[in-house]
Amino acid sequence: MKAAVIGGGLFVLLIIVVLLTVATTQSDTEAFVATTSGSQNIANNGASPSLHAAVKSTVASKAASSTAESENTKNLIPFVLNIWVKDRFELFIAEHAEQAPLAVQIAYVTHSESLHTKDTHDYAVDLFARFVNYKVALASEDVEINTVQASLKSVQEKLDARYNLRRQFFSHQEYEYLFGSDAASDNDALSRLVIAQDNTLTREEKKNTIVESLATASDSEAFKPTVDMHRIQQIKQQYRDNNSRFSAISAEFGYEVAERFNTLWEKQGAWEQKVEDYRAHVKKLQSANLSKEEYSKVIREYETSDFTENEIKRLRVVVNSNN
Repeated sequence: MKAAVIGGGLFVLLIIVVLLTVATTQSDTEAFVATTSGSQNIANNGASPSLHAAVKSTVASKAASSTAESENTKNLIPFVLNIWVKDRFELFIAEHAEQAPLAVQIAYVTHSESLHTKDTHDYAVDLFARFVNYKVALASEDVEINTVQASLKSVQEKLDARYNLRRQFFSHQEYEYLFGSDAASDNDALSRLVIAQDNTLTREEKKNTIVESLATASDSEAFKPTVDMHRIQQIKQQYRDNNSRFSAISAEFGYEVAERFNTLWEKQGAWEQKVEDYRAHVKKLQSANLSKEEYSKVIREYETSDFTENEIKRLRVVVNSNN
């Protein structure tokens, strides 16, 4: 019995110990949960605002920087070697004309970075630097061509010197894109110079041959007004009456062009008739027995009655040039 009591007491004691242990464990667990929850609440409720704001600011800054860089990359274009590159280089140099060559080259680096994609930027900068160096070298060389006074040999030598200078700085492909059009124009000009200095041709033959060459030149668009005017003058000489001229011009150049020249030629015809009438009147007066004062008075009266002041000036030029 006593043993039973002792055993029962031990059992009760064990139960108490177990209950105390469970209670302590539960208390510690609840304390840990409460502490963790409290820490989260501190962060969420702004108990540490500077740290929280700094984190948010850093994240936002990185996002904005990434977005801006992405947008800038989208706006960049590849640098492409084409026939317009030379004009763009020339324009950039003209815009920085007050700066030294090296400063211009450095300025183009920044310009290219804001314009060209990374994979083409280096080539753009390199090509521009060589173009600037070429311009500097060109300024120190005597390669300017005077096609009016120079001989054929002199012109050809300078064209060759200019070509050799360009090839010192640029590959064949680069030369064709940068200077191909200029070289073609130079060769066309040389051909026209050959015609102009051909002593076996008359002046009219030289004129007609040169104008024909302009129509097929590499830069024929630049000479189109000259070629068209020459053709219209040929039509005027070919047909004596305005109706035939009008029909011929209208067939080649359109109704509006024909109408303008028809009006012009009618005015020219009227003016030429007035000049002829004036000449006839002068001739008649010269055959009359008039004193110098009477002659001058009659001529002046005729001029003021038939001509305006500006026409009288033109008349004097025409009459004096034919005397």
